[in-house]
Amino acid sequence: MATYQLRPMSVGEILDGAFTLLRRNLGVLLSIAVICQGIPTALGLYVEFAGGMQTHFGLWAVAQILSVIGYLLVTGATVRVVSEAYLGRSTTLGDALRFASGKMGGILLSGIAVGLIAMLGFVLLVIPGIIALCGYAVVVQVVVLENLRSSLDALGRSWSLTKGFKGKALVLWFVLCVFLLLIVMGFGVVVAIAAALAPVLMVPAVVGLSLVTLLVYPLTSCVFTLLYYDLRVRKEAFDLELLSQQIALAPSGA
Repeated sequence: MATYQLRPMSVGEILDGAFTLLRRNLGVLLSIAVICQGIPTALGLYVEFAGGMQTHFGLWAVAQILSVIGYLLVTGATVRVVSEAYLGRSTTLGDALRFASGKMGGILLSGIAVGLIAMLGFVLLVIPGIIALCGYAVVVQVVVLENLRSSLDALGRSWSLTKGFKGKALVLWFVLCVFLLLIVMGFGVVVAIAAALAPVLMVPAVVGLSLVTLLVYPLTSCVFTLLYYDLRVRKEAFDLELLSQQIALAPSGA
């Protein structure tokens, strides 16, 4: 995709664009996911096959801590890669990880805040929790891509961007969750069949399922980063702003 394609998009166009971005940048996105979540995933699998959490509580705890750190890194890095790709630019694996390392605190704080608000909403009447998740659908994108005074300001910014489009965010959440659920269920069936036919195939089947789940991070980033730019184009004429910047930076004879 290039910058001239910045325009309002339907749900179908966002999903199609997300899969296109994922396919075109699969190498770097999957590398980020493996680097950030590979070790905690491997530790988790080892603990599972070696007796469970009760037997290896220390390793299990280390895996959980590394998983949180990896989540913060993979989230920021994948949003960075997807954003640069969508705007017609490129970024390297190292650049994405370095950029994400400076956003970890903001992603953590905003994520905790959104989680608490959504949890409170679900405890009350469920519907407020769903509304909260939709209203804060692009919080991570705001934290990563914008310079705010406080990471908690990202909550208000996301709520403002999604005003009038929370239904769109809900549809994207629903489609994404159904798609990922079908993928996981499909591999779950494969694991069950492998275990029934030959127990020795259980380990590679579970490892394959774990590798597939690593795609959750880049796919989610693709979908909601495109939603973020869709909302900015609709509400702030971001496409015209970017075009004016490019014209200003262009050589006089261009």
